[in-house]
Amino acid sequence: MRIAFTSDIHTDHHEANRVVWEAMVALLRELEPDVFVCCGDIAADETRFGVTLMALERVACPKLLVPGNHDVWLRNAAWLQRGITSQHKYYRLLPALCREAGIHPLWLEPYVLDEVAFCGSLGWYDYSLRNLALDTQFSVQDYRRKTFQEHRWNDREFVHWLAPPPAGSSPRRRLSDEAVTTHMVRELVQHIQAIPAHVRHVVGVTHMLPFRAMMQYRHTTQQDYFAAFMGSERLGEAFLACDKVALVLAGHTHRQVSVQLRHLRAMTSPVGYVQQWGGKDPAVVAQERLRVVELETGS
Repeated sequence: MRIAFTSDIHTDHHEANRVVWEAMVALLRELEPDVFVCCGDIAADETRFGVTLMALERVACPKLLVPGNHDVWLRNAAWLQRGITSQHKYYRLLPALCREAGIHPLWLEPYVLDEVAFCGSLGWYDYSLRNLALDTQFSVQDYRRKTFQEHRWNDREFVHWLAPPPAGSSPRRRLSDEAVTTHMVRELVQHIQAIPAHVRHVVGVTHMLPFRAMMQYRHTTQQDYFAAFMGSERLGEAFLACDKVALVLAGHTHRQVSVQLRHLRAMTSPVGYVQQWGGKDPAVVAQERLRVVELETGS
């Protein structure tokens, strides 16, 4: 089975990102893979998110997607005032936009293609992928602040995972990153456990990184402080617990990664930001970052 995939398209970041995406869609039509998978971070703006996905109408193969953290950002103050949360985007708005574009919202339901099942989640971070060498400098509370000196992790401002409304008129509290991760992992495990008996191979899809082996530590305090927000080892444990998982596709990091861990291979192939392309033409970026992997499905 030929699986094409990418992530971190960020079509609301720069016009060049949109040019890369147009080139990728054209390449997909030429390559005719068996399935296309996008591992999140399409666009924070919901209109741009929908427009980006509609371009895939020209691609004939099944199209699967999980959102990224940017995709659940809420930057409209009026939405928050009306009680709209990141959960609303994750469970209602984004699935509707996917279905309108003919794309399967993989985080809500696995997708089975012949003897292969795809199971996905945005995932989240619980600081378990932090640089452990910094444990003498940073506590859990330091990571929960999502701020180092003058630098800020933007999820602090734009992501609003809120607990159910309490009794009375008290404001809703934010869920901790650990609680969000627990919820995401629980849903992912339920999806893996629910795959039909005839499925012989499982492809896991997350936005967040699931394995420490996929991390790259810079060994500077500032850069490695933010490494704590890259993913969770618990996502990886969910995949490693199932012998049928042969491949895991992820995003979030803007580096191409490929690592072998026991019975599975874990990979990324992001677009990222224009300043990270080393001056390359968008057409070249599209060719390099639309990755095709062969999944052996024979006996």
